[in-house]
Amino acid sequence: MQEPVRKKVTLNALLQKKKRGERITSIGVYDAPMAAIADRIGFDLLINGNAGPMALLGHADPTTVRFDEQLCLTRAVSRVAKYGFVVGHMPYMSYHFSKEQAVSNAARMVAEGGADGVKCEGNTHTAEYIAEIVRAGVPTMGHIGMMASRRAEQSGFGVKGKTAADARAIVETAEAFVAAGVFAFILEQVPAEVAAYLTRTLPVPVITLGGGTVNDGVYHISGDVVGYSAFPIPKNRASFVDVRPLIEDGLRRYRDESMAGAYPAEENSYHMADDEHQTFLRLMQNRDPIAQERNNA
Repeated sequence: MQEPVRKKVTLNALLQKKKRGERITSIGVYDAPMAAIADRIGFDLLINGNAGPMALLGHADPTTVRFDEQLCLTRAVSRVAKYGFVVGHMPYMSYHFSKEQAVSNAARMVAEGGADGVKCEGNTHTAEYIAEIVRAGVPTMGHIGMMASRRAEQSGFGVKGKTAADARAIVETAEAFVAAGVFAFILEQVPAEVAAYLTRTLPVPVITLGGGTVNDGVYHISGDVVGYSAFPIPKNRASFVDVRPLIEDGLRRYRDESMAGAYPAEENSYHMADDEHQTFLRLMQNRDPIAQERNNA
């Protein structure tokens, strides 16, 4: 049976999936090899979130991630992605100082990073900056609930919206983002009841990360999915395979065989023809101190 012809994912395709009740697939990718694999398998959204600079560049804290680092990783993803809608995350304080800064950096993420759109964490106060990015023509995705780069104002990591008042604040932020023109949301670490309410009432797709199963789709970070990260995988996120033992075994065998002189194998070595080797030795004779000592003796 012939597989259907794949097309580039568009904003309209995402919206139509929500209307049909069809799940939207998304994954966090931040390097070219993983992005190429994910795109080959088939995901609607390829999101380069702040987990990328943290996992690959060693940032223990997302507030230390710089825009140019995020831009570089987004560029790596977009170079190999043919079908997925590539979203570049706007890191800490990259769109908060002014509307001009917001538009300029979002435009760079598209023009230089090759992203199809950007993702912004925020609240009702930052919605006006998001609206400006949208008005400039850059598709924008919201990120609400638990926001890693805004943890100080949220009293740390963890589940957000556990009280009725906090849940209402999340809903108000979501509504402000919709009014600003976002095309979808990442809703992270919120009670399933809040995720279900927003999925039912918002006109745009709601993608959850740790928000239950009633949603328009789920989001997971590729490094956590396969067990490849510089940091421990969060306990509440599934890892479907662990590649670390394989990597450790390969690196250990390479180290040990290198030390023992067993690598590279003789059959994998390159050799000169005998006559060329002899000619080479004659040419190098005057430069070879060992050969000179032998001749002088």
